[in-house]
Amino acid sequence: MFALPPFDPGVEVVVSSPGMSKGIEQAKPVQVIPKAYLQVGDIQVGGQWKNVTSTTAEGESAAFVNASRKLGPFSVTLGAAYKFQTGVKAATDSDSFEFSGALTRKIGRLSLRMSAIYSPDDLGGTKRSLYVEGGPSFDLTKTLKLSANVGRRTRENSADYVSMNAGATKTLFRAFAIDVRYYRTNRSELGDIYRHRLVVAGRWSF
Repeated sequence: MFALPPFDPGVEVVVSSPGMSKGIEQAKPVQVIPKAYLQVGDIQVGGQWKNVTSTTAEGESAAFVNASRKLGPFSVTLGAAYKFQTGVKAATDSDSFEFSGALTRKIGRLSLRMSAIYSPDDLGGTKRSLYVEGGPSFDLTKTLKLSANVGRRTRENSADYVSMNAGATKTLFRAFAIDVRYYRTNRSELGDIYRHRLVVAGRWSF
């Protein structure tokens, strides 16, 4: 008889100062991202919300589904999300679909990862948007990981940019980890959200 995989619910909360998205600042001075999900085998379904610093909205919600699978030496993840702004303060394109994919290869304590996020009609005045990011991470110890990434975002009706980040993630106990990371882009002349900054983030998983 066919049996469904066990249902495994979970909750995650991320608090960062400031909040970052796709290599640039999204919220300040602090961003809070609560997320709830249900894991069924390789499939994860859930929703999340986060505050944003914007002239058009106070927050951004998303309903998502992700699928992960091990294919030989690679780990593959595909996802789709429906995003919509909350606390909308001005007329704007306040919802969008987003599609993502990631490929990871682990070699001993070294991992190499490449990911892409595509929206055919992004929030606000931006239309097509593609963000591609990749880089290595290294497990220095069982609880300390070093990582660095380089990304590029191309957008219709908005500026393109290259982003870079490097930092360390420390698991303090089973349900909590802290990440300290330096960010910068090649377009600091476009405004404060593109300028370099140090970000501290904490992640709780239940």
